Amino acid sequence: MLFTNADFRNINPRHDDPMVVTIEVTNFVIMKTMIDQGSSVDMLYWKTFNKMGISDDDIVQYDEQIIGFAGQKVNTR
Repeated sequence: MLFTNADFRNINPRHDDPMVVTIEVTNFVIMKTMIDQGSSVDMLYWKTFNKMGISDDDIVQYDEQIIGFAGQKVNTR
């Protein structure tokens, strides 16, 4: 992803607000992709894996909890 100076009109450069974009990955369009430079977790929802046709065998299991967006503990798969 590339940004130019024209993309930063009316934006405070000291803010690190997340942004939501649409991306295309191997011919699949993924809507409402959140980019948050302060987050320590990169995730895709299970529905996204299913729609992309990714097999369960291709997923590496991770069985630790993460802290959710509202501060609650969330189990991962």
